[in-house]
Amino acid sequence: MNVVVINASPRKKGNTAELCQNVVEGAKDNGADVDYIDLYTYDFKGCMSCFACHLKKNSENPLCFWKDDLKEVLQLCLDADAIVIGTPIYYGSISSSAQAFLERLLFAADTYVLDEDGNRVSKIKRQIKTAMIYTMNVTKEMDYFNGEDQLAIMRGYLTAIFGECESLYAYDTKQFKKYAPYLNNMFDPELKEESKKTQFPKDCAKAYELGQRLSGE
Repeated sequence: MNVVVINASPRKKGNTAELCQNVVEGAKDNGADVDYIDLYTYDFKGCMSCFACHLKKNSENPLCFWKDDLKEVLQLCLDADAIVIGTPIYYGSISSSAQAFLERLLFAADTYVLDEDGNRVSKIKRQIKTAMIYTMNVTKEMDYFNGEDQLAIMRGYLTAIFGECESLYAYDTKQFKKYAPYLNNMFDPELKEESKKTQFPKDCAKAYELGQRLSGE
């Protein structure tokens, strides 16, 4: 069993990274081989709309043809049994790095071919388990953009192309080590500290369980 865990946050030691590391620990404790990727250390762009992946001669190849730092990561994902992508939420959406990565991963594996039931045909010939981890500064009550509904769109594509997608939401994360130096009166530093001590460990436990679950046979 091989699991690829991708931290699509610019912070190598932030909330998203910590949750991703808990996924890694859960998968490793279950005997899986794990590749951990800090996505912001790679030099790449989103889909370049070259359409090489949609040429008939490449109908069996689900790998993006654009050559840059991401090609190795994409190949790891296609060879994996499970893929986990952790991303912070900025203005109601995943990070730009996560978006660019998913464009490159999904577009090459997808097709414009419909089966007899009218469903898009994927180039992926086996199921690869996938999961998205979302971290955000707002509380669930402040999620006035209906974020979970918005974020479900990408999970729908992951499900259609790879066969399965789970999600883990971590709300009310602590954004700054110290709040005093920053422009802020929306968030109470004491409440943030309390959330870090009480809620975030629960989210980490869920991430560990996610790693265990995805690495199971």
